[in-house]
Amino acid sequence: MFLRLLFALVLMAPTLVLADRSCDTKFQKVCIETVRTGNAIAFYAENRYRLLPVTMNIELELLNLHRTEGGAGPFVLGGNERVHVFTLSQRRKSEWSYRYTFTWSRGDITARHDDSHMYRLPFAVGKAFSVGQSCNGNFTHTGPHRFAVDFNMPEGTAIHAARDGVVVDLKENSRSGGPGEQYKDQGNYVVIQHADRTLAQYFHLRPGGAEVRLGDRVRAGTRIGYSGNTGQSTGPHLHFDVIRGTKTVKSETLPFRFITAQGPVRCPPRGTTLRAVK
Repeated sequence: MFLRLLFALVLMAPTLVLADRSCDTKFQKVCIETVRTGNAIAFYAENRYRLLPVTMNIELELLNLHRTEGGAGPFVLGGNERVHVFTLSQRRKSEWSYRYTFTWSRGDITARHDDSHMYRLPFAVGKAFSVGQSCNGNFTHTGPHRFAVDFNMPEGTAIHAARDGVVVDLKENSRSGGPGEQYKDQGNYVVIQHADRTLAQYFHLRPGGAEVRLGDRVRAGTRIGYSGNTGQSTGPHLHFDVIRGTKTVKSETLPFRFITAQGPVRCPPRGTTLRAVK
């Protein structure tokens, strides 16, 4: 999700091995390690999340260097994975330098959503809740976040999986919330990966509000936690979206359909009340 910058300049370096690591400044979860042997620099990408896949993109500014191994990216890293992504080598015997930046986002950029799939509403069968913000909502559902739905509901409402999958990330230790940007990273959540490699995100859970653990396989309808009001939020609700990774710091939300008592629904209008069915 975040950006890091490194600059190196060498004049006819002798043969030696030097290593340097740069990680995202906020979470220290995604890192680049450079290993220099003489006048060649090997780049390694590391994902320290245990199960969550991420997409990383690296931008280079080079002087008298070129890529001799590996690809240009973006690079998809599985949970707890460290991979060699490319090597830079000196073109000719003169001074050389490099500068790089990297960005990363949750999810796999190569995921292809199964548009035929119908999602269950993320609460118990028979329960009904109103939509507080839908697609292209003017508060937070804009740009890459535009395909998301918020359900107004009291804190402590049981949240159920909308689709089969595996729990690949969660947070439940936050007690902070409010409408300001300073609360953006304070929300509790559960993230579930589907068979098509997309991720469903269930946000704003209450403190201690996860009923699942990393690696759990869940079926649609399984209770996974309880709603709350943590993170950037104007009131108690559940935020639900389906995403894949991108080359930037923001994951891309994807369009999807809910099966409801009223029939299939995509991007339900704000104020609509939807009732859950099997």
